[in-house]
Parts: sequence; C-alpha cells; structure tokens
Amino acid sequence: MARELLNVRIDSELKNQLQALAKRENRTLSNLVETVLANYAKRESMAKRK
Repeated sequence: MARELLNVRIDSELKNQLQALAKRENRTLSNLVETVLANYAKRESMAKRK
C-alpha cells in the first residue's frame, strides 16, 4: 500500500497526550495516529452495515 503524507493541525495539549501514549506503547506518533484513524474508519464502516 502506498504511503501518503497528511498534515493536520491539532491542539497542543492533544498532541502532548498522543505523544505520551505513543511513548508508553513504544511506537511513533505517526503510527499511533494511523492506528487510531484506521480503527475509527473500520468501526464506522461496520456500523453503516447494520
């Protein structure tokens, strides 16, 4: 799968929280955000099927 760059603006406190979560899970911030977004997209896709 091709990788693409996505720039977003978020609140600095949210970024700090996400960085702390990523560090705790021993992953990059980008990986954490991608995983969260993928899980959200999957959940919403499944909900629309019902």
